[in-house]
Amino acid sequence: MTWLMKKISCLKLFLTFLKLGLFSFGGGPAMLMLIREEIVTKKGWMSDDELTEMVGLSESTPGPIAINLATYLGYRKHGFFGALCATLGVMVPTFLIMFIISIFFRNLMQYQPVQFAFMGVKVAVVFLILRVAISLAKHIKSSGFAVILFLIVAILMIVFHYFNIDFSAIYFILIGLFLGLLVYSLIIPLTHKKKEEVQK
Repeated sequence: MTWLMKKISCLKLFLTFLKLGLFSFGGGPAMLMLIREEIVTKKGWMSDDELTEMVGLSESTPGPIAINLATYLGYRKHGFFGALCATLGVMVPTFLIMFIISIFFRNLMQYQPVQFAFMGVKVAVVFLILRVAISLAKHIKSSGFAVILFLIVAILMIVFHYFNIDFSAIYFILIGLFLGLLVYSLIIPLTHKKKEEVQK
C-alpha cells in the first residue's frame, strides 16, 4: 500500500468514526448497533464474530467501549497512525458536544420541552442496547457452558438487584473470564483426550 493510499484509508477511518461519534447517542453500548452497521455491514472491516469478541475484550478493559473498538480497529488496519485517527474521530464529536452542553445544561434543563426530549432519548437508548444485545447474542457460539454461564449471571444480577446487593459488573466479567479460561483450556481438552484414549 502506497503512502498516499494509506493516508486516504486513515482519513476514511477518521471520518467513519467521526460520523459514529457525532450521530450515536446513549454511550458505548447504544453505539454498538450503529458501529456494527457501519463497520461490519457496510465497510466489511470486521466480521460479526470478531465484533462480538472485541466487545467482550473492550468491556473487560478500562475505558469506553467505542474508544477501545476504534483504537483496536485502527491499529489493526494501519498501526499506530490508524489507531490515532480512529480514536480521535470517535472522541472529537463527544468532547465538543459535551463541552457545549456543559456550558448551557443548567439553563436548558429548566425548559419542559428539553426535559421531555431527554426522557425520549432514554427510552430510545434502552431499545438500542437491547437490540444490539440480541444481535450479538445470535453470533455467540452456542455451547452448554455458554448457556449455563449466561443463566447463572442473569439470575445473580436479578437477585442482587432485588436485594440491593452491591456487586460490580466488573466482577461478573472477571468471573466469566476465569471460568472461560478454566473450561476451554483445561476441562474441555482433558475431556477430548479421555475420549480419544477410550476410542483407542
